[in-house]
This record gives sequence, C-alpha cells and structure tokens, in this order.
Amino acid sequence: MRTLILIGLLLSPAGLHAHISGTEQKEEQPEKNKSKHGFRVQFKNNPSLRFDKLLQVDLKSKWQVDFRNFHPSIASPPPDDDRVQLTRARFALKGKVTKYFEFETERELRGTFGERHPRHPWRDVYIDFGPARFLQVKVGKFKVPFGREQLTPADKLDFIERSPGTEVLTPGRDKGVMLHGKFLKDSRLDYQFGVFRNDGENADIEGLPSSQRTYAARISGTPFRLIPQLPATIRTVQWGIAATSGEMFEGLNNLHAPAFSKVTHLPRVYVKGRRQRLGVEALWSDGPFSVTSEYIYVSEQRTQQSVRAQDLPDLISDGGYVTAAWTALGKMKDKGGAPRDPFLTGNGFGAVELAVRFDVLRYRSDTHTGSASRSPRAPNVLPNICRAWTFGPTWYLNKFVKIQANAERQRIEDIELGRVSGRNLFWSGIVRLQFAM
Repeated sequence: MRTLILIGLLLSPAGLHAHISGTEQKEEQPEKNKSKHGFRVQFKNNPSLRFDKLLQVDLKSKWQVDFRNFHPSIASPPPDDDRVQLTRARFALKGKVTKYFEFETERELRGTFGERHPRHPWRDVYIDFGPARFLQVKVGKFKVPFGREQLTPADKLDFIERSPGTEVLTPGRDKGVMLHGKFLKDSRLDYQFGVFRNDGENADIEGLPSSQRTYAARISGTPFRLIPQLPATIRTVQWGIAATSGEMFEGLNNLHAPAFSKVTHLPRVYVKGRRQRLGVEALWSDGPFSVTSEYIYVSEQRTQQSVRAQDLPDLISDGGYVTAAWTALGKMKDKGGAPRDPFLTGNGFGAVELAVRFDVLRYRSDTHTGSASRSPRAPNVLPNICRAWTFGPTWYLNKFVKIQANAERQRIEDIELGRVSGRNLFWSGIVRLQFAM
C-alpha cells in the first residue's frame, strides 16, 4: 500500500502540469498585457512568487522512488535494506533579492513519510552575493567544489547512483564560504575557492565529522576555444581540476563508505594528519553523444599511528570512471534536462538515452613495507580494488518526469569484504521513478 501511495504522489503532479501546459497557451497572450508591477504569482515550471524586479521566490520539489534488487541476496539484510525505497522527498525555496543576491533553502522530508530519517535533513542552505560576474561570494551550507559528478544534481545524472569513487572520495556538502566567478568570453572559465568548517558529509563517520577546517579550489571551463589552431573536438572539451586539503581528527577517521550496492567497504584504519585530494575531469559532447571522465586521488596521513607510536605510510585511495551516453530516441533541449517533444505535457514521446559507465575504486599504502595486513595499524594495508560496469536506459518523459533502469556488475579483489561471504562478484538492479520541478 505504501508503494502505491508513493507512486501516486509522484505521478499526480505530472498530470497537473499536463493540464496546466494545455491551458498555458491560451493564457499567454492576456498575460503579456498585464502589469508586471507589484506582487504576482506564476506557475509555469513551478510555483513562483514575484514582486517587480526586487524579489523572486520559486518553490521546487524532487521525488524519487527506487525499486532495488541484488544478486546474490543475503539471508539477513540490514533494517534499511528495503527493496522499495523513497530515496528523495525534497522541497526547496530558491530565488533572488534584487539582481545581487540569490538564496536557496532545501530540506529532505523522507522521514515524514515513514522512511528512514536522514542524518543531514538540511541540504543546500545559502546566500550568494554577486556584485560582478567575475566575483561572487557564497555563504552557508552547500557542496564543496570538488568532483564533477558530485556537483551534478541527483535529478540530472545519467545513472541512478553516482559512481562508488564519487560517493566515497568526494566531500559533499558542508558549511563554509566560497569565492567564485566566471572569466573569458562567454564565461568559458569558472573558478571556485572555499573554506569549510569540516570535510563534507560524505567523509562523516556515523554522522560525526572526520576532519577539521578544509580548503577547496576548483577551475573548470573550455579555455581551448581561444586556440583556433586546435581540432574542434579538443577545443569544445570541458576540462576541470580541483583540490582539497584539511586536518583530520585522530582515530579511525579515514574515508570509509560503501558503494551503493553495499558490496565493498574501505577498511577502517587509524589516521592523523592531513587529508588531501586531487581531481581531474573532462567532458566531450557532440549532438546526441557525450563522454565524461573523472579521476580522484586521496592521501591520508598516519602520523604516529603504529603500535610503537611511529609514523606509518600514508593511506592512498583513488578512483575514477568513464561514462558514454547516447540519446537514441528523440532530442534533448539540454543535457539532463527536458526533451524537445515531451510526453504527457506535449505531443511527442520524450527522449530515451542509453548510457554505460566503467568505474574503479581502490586503496593501498603509499609504500609496501612488510606483509600486507587488514590491521588498522598495519604499515602495509592489504590493498583492495573494486571494478564495476553500470548500464541502462533513461526515458525523459518531459521536463518533470523521467524513468531510469540500471544494472551494475561489480567485482572486488578482497573476498572478505563482500556482501556475501565467499563471493566477489555481485549484480545490482534498480528502477527509479522521478518527479522534479
């Protein structure tokens, strides 16, 4: 019964928007003649309140229901390992005050509908002051500028889940202040530099921070467009590089998180010192085709963490992915956005995208002195590597609704860390129904 209710909540807004879009054309001409002074309410892509050019407040919502299955399954799954999950139920207020200030407040409300309560219900909560295109200041809670896939909103991903390397190695959201802006013609170069209270929610240990103040920087764009001598395929590639640095709390506080199928874990080891990340990324797109790639390298110091209080070799974790996508049916207005010929709200079928991703996540010691061991104070940490293939279609019905189906094949080297004892090869399947406005 709960599943039917969730599906109904997802689909009922789509029908409402279909009705609104049908009447929108009739009301469009009279609306042009109305005065744009004073308060007014609009409902085009989402409910919106406007007051002249001084204030704009948009109500946004994001719903995702997942149907999951794993092979092989385990006899005693954890309590939160439901086959049907309400993955996201978020509401947000986003808008502008004059042309200089932007703001957003977003909260996760899954717990209201009987699902497991999230550890961090408040998502993006910030104010962004932009006196100039090349100089803006963002204050509050938002994503640390690291990782292209992590910075992409969940409702605009090619796959249902981010790659394991992204989930484990990137910081995620935290409280801080960030300078950012755009340079060059047509904003072909972006920069971001921020200082954050901790190292992001992805690095938390049971909801508690694992690191102190963290610095982050990222530069991305298409700077090679300024060099006409280069081939067009290179000039249009979007490039990016990012880094973070922060001091960890002493203890079992290394980066430690499962892949979304809960098959593999990084080991818990004792750390003390700095945690540093370096990431590089690239995106190429041409018509219905696109290729995205990213590599992340993380080093964590283990100062005075041996059984004799001596320094241990750094713990090294790295990972990356390559994604290829093809819009096989229909056409898209923009990447991850709306189809040109929508279904339900228009006269078309929408668009169907086929995508495949290969990703790797691994860890090891910086140097390999002595026998490899799983001990949390081992000089030579027993290495492990996880490789996965993910593939499946995404049907973009319209700008509000999409349906995704993904299958993942995952293999790990350390058989002791598998979801099922004695197995190192696992399959996962997920179907997601999404409504977002």
